[in-house]
Amino acid sequence: MSNVTAALPRKSLTSDERDFLKQGNRLLLDKPNGRIGAAALMDLVADWGNHRGSLGFQDYARRWITEGHAKNKIADKMLRELFGLNEPTPRKAA
Repeated sequence: MSNVTAALPRKSLTSDERDFLKQGNRLLLDKPNGRIGAAALMDLVADWGNHRGSLGFQDYARRWITEGHAKNKIADKMLRELFGLNEPTPRKAA
């Protein structure tokens, strides 16, 4: 019996995703309470890196945010704005 464990799939960000993260982090830090949003963004990146699935970063991020994994309302709002998920509810859109 061997003690071999399956390796996690190797993940890497595309150059566009890296640029998005750099600019998004800078954008978050320039806002009031931006450190909260930037910390949530780093949590998101860390969770994606540890996720065993093969989802791309953008798809994983959208799912992570919509499932409510941000730690608080401020971070959730900032991440929704950053990823374009802050669509108005139908009631507000009318």
